[in-house]
Amino acid sequence: MQIRFHCPTAGCVALIEYEPLEGCGPTMRCPRCGVEHAIHVSDALRREQTVEQCVICGGTEMFVRKDFPQRLGLAVVITFGIAAIYFFRTSVLTAWAILAGAVVVDLLVYAFIGKVTTCYACRAEYRGGRLNPRHEGFDLATSEKY
Repeated sequence: MQIRFHCPTAGCVALIEYEPLEGCGPTMRCPRCGVEHAIHVSDALRREQTVEQCVICGGTEMFVRKDFPQRLGLAVVITFGIAAIYFFRTSVLTAWAILAGAVVVDLLVYAFIGKVTTCYACRAEYRGGRLNPRHEGFDLATSEKY
């Protein structure tokens, strides 16, 4: 399992890979700044590689999303949108073809990109483990609590 998180002390972005979680102690060292942090490793995470609570902050509210960079997705939408606006002035058929191309790109991303579990509280991301069926998609009301 791979965990990407923002270090609570220094604010640096760290990436930790835990293959066997059985050997994890009560603390971990940030690979960037070297600061020791207490971690919360549940039994389900040790045995089944299923995230029930956040290892970093101990939060239990998590959501599942596509493992795709959001900035890249926004750049794709803006690029296709600007191209479509430009071509709507000259050829409506070409503009609609560009928008259809954006839909195809979106479907390909949706079909081939995996999912990542993310903590609402600290935004730690968990890759490579089993998805917990209790975790749903992003909920704005839950996010606003944090």
